[in-house]
Amino acid sequence: MTALTHRFMAGIRADTEVEYAIQGSRRVRWNDLHIQQSELDGACGIVAVLQAAMVLAGVKRKDVEEIASVKSGPLHALWTFAKRNYFTGTAAPDIERLVAAFGPRLHCTTIQGSNARLIAAEAAQAVGSGHAAILAIHSSTWRHWTLVVGIEQQASKSRPLALLCLDASDARPPWGTFFNARCALRASEYGKNQKPKKYALRYSNTDGQVDLVQLHGLVIVKRGQAP
Repeated sequence: MTALTHRFMAGIRADTEVEYAIQGSRRVRWNDLHIQQSELDGACGIVAVLQAAMVLAGVKRKDVEEIASVKSGPLHALWTFAKRNYFTGTAAPDIERLVAAFGPRLHCTTIQGSNARLIAAEAAQAVGSGHAAILAIHSSTWRHWTLVVGIEQQASKSRPLALLCLDASDARPPWGTFFNARCALRASEYGKNQKPKKYALRYSNTDGQVDLVQLHGLVIVKRGQAP
């Protein structure tokens, strides 16, 4: 059997908890990256943007935890808009506006559509280039955003087999593990005509839950200029 390899975003580690690096004046400090949303909210997109900003812009964990009381700066701008959508969810234009709160330090590009091969290739390139990829997935009953932290592929091939995600709706990853959800990129459900069904990709978490989903777009967050 061909060995599988995993590639992960630069600037994160999983010695114990999955953490991200903040460059201090004298040393690198590590903060906890995973944020878990409530079962009652629709904050998955907001959390994904915050996690991307934590990795790419060095936003401190404690500042994110106190976001509702911040009076100025990018987190204040993000929260002013985000709280309107906290329970209703976010679409791609909303994600773009949340990222814009960190401009010019961060900016983003959006890829829309359900072409799994295209989205997977763009996500893989983002991970390899030091960017953050925020993935949109839909099932037959829900819509969701999740942060892609890594790519799974066969050792001898470049095409990704799965996207490895740090999902705000799932429990904290096990110790020493970068991700808590995996989105397979090969269809597992087919119709009578042998074509993949609309929701044909297996999205599974570390608790054993499996949903059938369709990829629905990608927002790639990149570093820009320092303030």
